[in-house]
Amino acid sequence: MPSPAERVAQTLGSARIHHTSYEGGELYWQRWSASKALDAPPLLLFHGGFGSWNHWIANVEDLRQKRDVWTFDLPGLGQSDDMPEPHTIAHFSEIVLSGIDQLLGDQNPFAIAAFSFGAMIAGQVAADVGERCTRCTLIGAAGFGDLHEQVSLLPPPTLKTSAEEAERIQRENLRRLMLHSPSAIDDLAVYLHSDNLSRFRFRSRGLAKTNELAKLLPSIRAPLTGVWGSEDTTAGGAEQIAARRQLFASANNDSEFFVLNGVGHWAMYEAPAAVNRILLNDL
Repeated sequence: MPSPAERVAQTLGSARIHHTSYEGGELYWQRWSASKALDAPPLLLFHGGFGSWNHWIANVEDLRQKRDVWTFDLPGLGQSDDMPEPHTIAHFSEIVLSGIDQLLGDQNPFAIAAFSFGAMIAGQVAADVGERCTRCTLIGAAGFGDLHEQVSLLPPPTLKTSAEEAERIQRENLRRLMLHSPSAIDDLAVYLHSDNLSRFRFRSRGLAKTNELAKLLPSIRAPLTGVWGSEDTTAGGAEQIAARRQLFASANNDSEFFVLNGVGHWAMYEAPAAVNRILLNDL
């Protein structure tokens, strides 16, 4: 069994690394080419706040069996450079879409799957490109105003925190925010979460509690899919998840909506097979 660091290195080792430029910096991209030639648009995966591409580590190897898969680090997170002002969803989208056009060409289609804060940026990208986006799947999405619950977390470890106490804090915060099943809070999840927190420079929680994504939904022309874990602590419970379902249905005639029972916020990690089936339309 590889260590968490070895698992990350192995997964990255099977990708090709790319960089795209924006004002004052570069975005860091990873591409997992499909295992065989397929007539399908590439799948672009957007990570969540305080995260990086590794939010999708449990998914990319299976997804690449049927799609060309791209991940990246948002500005101010992971290995990408800082996010320049203004710190708006529209500006994030502009930077990411410029990167997509640099890598794929400005006319070629693509599908999107996005998590949490990243879903807000993905929604803006999908709205901006119209029919170039062939499908937009939003998982545990932020940006629904009062429907979004801000979860109270323990203060993160500092350099003076012992290794044992730091791990306890990270596991507790994963339990409060990210994962429902105790078995999902494994050594790899702790390693990824700790690594992401050590590198973040952009705080997304202020944007996450706005209703910007809810307002964007009617502008997305692509078939739209919502995915929430039934135990997602940011979702606010069954009634508030149902309210999101109604927003999806009202905004987009081609919308689908899935609730994964017994699953928390980081659904792609906790239930990768179920999420991958949705993304590949293998239901």
